[in-house]
Amino acid sequence: MTDWLILALLILPFTAATPGSTSITVPSILTPHFEVLPPYHVTPRNVDFTVASVSNWGALHDYSIDSSYIFRRRGPLTLCFIQNRTFWFAGPTSIFDTVKRTGKSASTSVAMALNLAHPSWIREVSTTPVSSWPVVPLTPAEKEIRLVYRYEFRFSTQAHSSVINDTSAIQFWDVTAYNNDGCEETAGNTLIIYTFDPMKNTLTLTRPAPVYQTLSPLQYPYGSFATLAVGGTTYLYAWDPFSTGDEFNDGWRKDIHVASAPSSSIADKSTWKYYDGHAGTWSATEPLPTARRQSQAIFTLSDPPFEDLLAYFLLGSIFYSEYHNAYLLVYSSTVDYRYVRVRYSPTPVGPWSSPSKIIFDSANYEGVAIRYSLATAAFFQTNGNLGGKSILLPVTKGDDVLTFKVNFA
Repeated sequence: MTDWLILALLILPFTAATPGSTSITVPSILTPHFEVLPPYHVTPRNVDFTVASVSNWGALHDYSIDSSYIFRRRGPLTLCFIQNRTFWFAGPTSIFDTVKRTGKSASTSVAMALNLAHPSWIREVSTTPVSSWPVVPLTPAEKEIRLVYRYEFRFSTQAHSSVINDTSAIQFWDVTAYNNDGCEETAGNTLIIYTFDPMKNTLTLTRPAPVYQTLSPLQYPYGSFATLAVGGTTYLYAWDPFSTGDEFNDGWRKDIHVASAPSSSIADKSTWKYYDGHAGTWSATEPLPTARRQSQAIFTLSDPPFEDLLAYFLLGSIFYSEYHNAYLLVYSSTVDYRYVRVRYSPTPVGPWSSPSKIIFDSANYEGVAIRYSLATAAFFQTNGNLGGKSILLPVTKGDDVLTFKVNFA
């Protein structure tokens, strides 16, 4: 089967698909933290970003599971804070019994944080020695493609979720279809809405249609780089997918664009608006990345020494820090694989500070790869602490995910 036909089979059903949904029962584990509701425009402070200390909390670990089991989680791991619960989501996940030499695997998994004072303590929910099952639901169209054409689906996410109301959060996942013959097609990204019922301790994952942004025809993958909810509006950040093969001039993963939507209607793409960073205006007309639109981007990667030549983003996160009273962009790039950097802005759309400040150096930790590193401030927003005074960095090392706490002076 030709690649174009595979893509057509993938994309056309998705754009008109009925929603996919699943509900899971989770342990009653509370991790209370404060929800800060910032205004759109703030006045930054404490923005020298001097790092006082870095704490290495080690690998994520469920101490209720025997140490003879080995977990492998494909990074990055992302967080969802909802109803005083903290969920860790991962893409392909496996558990291996080193004694019996057997294992289980799933395309996606979820665990829960046990104590926000100890980021590495978790409780596995969907991948355990007893059972292993995917938490992200397939749509009816995907189930049909899986049955008829023998394609499997791989899900991965590169951005933390954003809380949109008291019981719901949203996150965008990238979707890839593949088969045993080596065929693999990236279809685009899909919106997932998490809804938590505190009375039943159930988490429902819904993939509404038709919000499925595709790579054919090419669209900006809004929400894949980062999401941010502010004052009833959710901002959806995308890196530029445009590429001609000329890496010196392309915007591929160098320019960041943004859309916004009322949080209450984020699944209705007709309510989305798109920002022109040059004009400083919003439009209801969705732009398409048929060429590089650098002047319309809200941010272009420009760290020395490579500036805007061969460098591109690896990962990034955007969030409000109460301690800095600013919106922070924390990211890693191919400029220098060893560093995590930060910039700040008085609004969710910029302007962003320059130059960046380095806040983490992976060279200090043997084997650590910052390719999969996503910062969040909410983890330490407890016990009267200002969110952002300390931030959490989940960082990949081999098959483990280590958790680092970066403390600002």
